[in-house]
Amino acid sequence: MNRRDNGNTQRKDVGEMRRNVLRSNILVWTGILVSVATMLFSSWLSVLPLVLLALALSIMASRGQGINYRLLAFLLGLVAFLVAVFVFATIPPLYLSWIAFFGFLFVLSARNTKTLVVFIILLFVILPLLVAFRDYLTVSTYNIVRVGSPAELKTLFNNTGSVVLVGHAMADAIAHTQLSPNEMITEWEEVVINGTPYWIFAVTPLNTIAQNYVSKLILVDVQTGETKAIPVHMSVGSGLWLTNSIELRSFLLSSQPIGNTYPFIHGGKPYFAACVNRLANLGLSEYPGEVYVYDQDGNLRRSPQFSGDMSMPENYDWKYLDWYVGKWLYYLSSLSPVSHSFFSRGFLWIPASQYSQDLLNMTLLLPGRSGDTVRVYFGVSPNNPNSIVSIIIANNTGVYYYDVKTLGIYSPYYVQSLVQAKLPAISGGHLYSKYAQLVYSNGYLWVVPIYAQTDVVSLWGLALVNATSPSEMSIYQYSPSYGSYKDFLAMALSLGTVQAGGQICEAVTGNVTRVLQFVYKGDTYLVLEVNGKLLYATPDIGIQEFTRLLTVKTGDQVKLCVSDDRIVQVIKP
Repeated sequence: MNRRDNGNTQRKDVGEMRRNVLRSNILVWTGILVSVATMLFSSWLSVLPLVLLALALSIMASRGQGINYRLLAFLLGLVAFLVAVFVFATIPPLYLSWIAFFGFLFVLSARNTKTLVVFIILLFVILPLLVAFRDYLTVSTYNIVRVGSPAELKTLFNNTGSVVLVGHAMADAIAHTQLSPNEMITEWEEVVINGTPYWIFAVTPLNTIAQNYVSKLILVDVQTGETKAIPVHMSVGSGLWLTNSIELRSFLLSSQPIGNTYPFIHGGKPYFAACVNRLANLGLSEYPGEVYVYDQDGNLRRSPQFSGDMSMPENYDWKYLDWYVGKWLYYLSSLSPVSHSFFSRGFLWIPASQYSQDLLNMTLLLPGRSGDTVRVYFGVSPNNPNSIVSIIIANNTGVYYYDVKTLGIYSPYYVQSLVQAKLPAISGGHLYSKYAQLVYSNGYLWVVPIYAQTDVVSLWGLALVNATSPSEMSIYQYSPSYGSYKDFLAMALSLGTVQAGGQICEAVTGNVTRVLQFVYKGDTYLVLEVNGKLLYATPDIGIQEFTRLLTVKTGDQVKLCVSDDRIVQVIKP
């Protein structure tokens, strides 16, 4: 009797264990299906597979005896920790589903050593492939870039009001003079406001836990250095505590990737914007979503990216575009129609595409025709990085590609290196060229500001370089006698690139107090005394320029370009 009872009990125990194992397997496979299903969406429901994974592990660890509640509590705590890390790192919860998915596969493979080894090998193979495939999948799925005619570029680059003369380092120093001892700068951006480019700085109190708001916006004109300090009291912005952070608040609302965030002013009112992007194809591809805009009181409105909304300077995420445009150029295999190839650089018997390019790590900002901020990218050939082969324009309505191979424009980095080689040494610091900008003025020119780095950063001068023939270069040194930086730029553009050899030129303005002429070693010299200083010229500056000087009389006002007391060009008369 006892044996029969024991046998029945054992059979019941075995049956119960099998049912528990079956329930455990059903739960594991259900978790896999739920994980894959939730990966089709970017929502906080993506956290559910992690909870299912914790439950499955606790059942499997109990060896068929039910749920191991201690282990379950520990694993749920781990899930909560992971979720918290992803929230504060603003990583989309969709990627938690990937963690859960691979976690399920690990649990299944952990039962067998060989299977576990195969899983680990596949993990190190599949993950890099997914990352590489993500780039190609994004640019081949979402047609963000349109192809335009290069003739459109002339009207875009003929606005010299976009040329940055006050660089970020200078603007930052200027902005810091507007701070109180209890304030700090937490965000900066270059944006176009009312058709004028500014450096804009967001300021918060040092103690953002107790004083959780943006206290000031500082605008610095990129050409004049003039500042506008605008007192505000914004409850949402950068550098703030927890939920007042614009990135965290936008992420909690959207559960999507947050890109560029920036302050701006529209209609005299301050705003903060956060660009939100969408995930698709199981999170492997990303495309532009919406811009979340918060006003001074924290009220929210949404605007689709590239919708043409001109109530904000940048209706797009330039950080995303920095990545996307680079990948778009890399995988480019044809322009008519636009197509992309995973092996655009060639592979074994597959030849390299003649269209594949590298993105130059330099962008320009221009005021758009409608007052928006236009961002400019440059593509270069892998075989000739010193020449620009494409220009990509991004504005509030879209991204546009221009094939400029026939224009023969040299790379701004190459031009800056040529300018740098011509700069003299200075005491107490050094000179450097930066922010090369393309302008169209009877041809394409690179305008290259030159800065002096001493105890402070200041504008030392400008270089004008023919964009299609860099040997035609002029370097002009700034002097306060020229007036504002803007006046100095206008003077330099009026002179152009006529100087040979990139010699440094200084403009001299004043009344002529004496005129002399003489011949020395067969050359005719003309000497003008201006502001008590003797300046000379010879006919080799050009017959037209020299003839203009011959008409100058005592008492006339002149404006000359001078290098080492030698007149190299006549600006006035």
